[in-house]
Amino acid sequence: MTIDTLDELFVHKLCQQYYAERKLVDALDEMAINATNDRISKGFADHRDETRRHVDRLETVFDEIGRQPEERTNELIDALEAERTEIERQVGDDDLLNTYYLGAGMMTERMEMTAYESLETMATQLEMGSEITDPLEANHGEEKSAYRELDAMSTGSDLKSLWNRLTS
Repeated sequence: MTIDTLDELFVHKLCQQYYAERKLVDALDEMAINATNDRISKGFADHRDETRRHVDRLETVFDEIGRQPEERTNELIDALEAERTEIERQVGDDDLLNTYYLGAGMMTERMEMTAYESLETMATQLEMGSEITDPLEANHGEEKSAYRELDAMSTGSDLKSLWNRLTS
């Protein structure tokens, strides 16, 4: 497939983000179950529910541009998922796994923030209306919020004993 226009690139990236969000619902569910720190587990469960709303919003965008929702492989998400399953097999220590989950979550949120920034920029350049930009902006805002929460967790006092144990 050849991408020749900004509109085609927008649709391609939208399909990749749709794929990513749908895959992340399952990954977040697994991390919520596997995390042994209650705060981390709840954070992933909450973000899983939020990610379901992201999927719904992307489906709204597809509707607004007159297309059926379609997934296109997102190799970055696939690589992160492969790494997560490999780390889960290799790490036997719960605190170490929780630490990995925090970092993986932050990495994923940064990637998603960039994807939404790109989609918003293209939508603006294509002069798409608020019916398209508003859902993208809402998802972007929630990704930024999720990143801030993960960052706060990584330095929070309730995780201080985890860090102390891992560095002692």
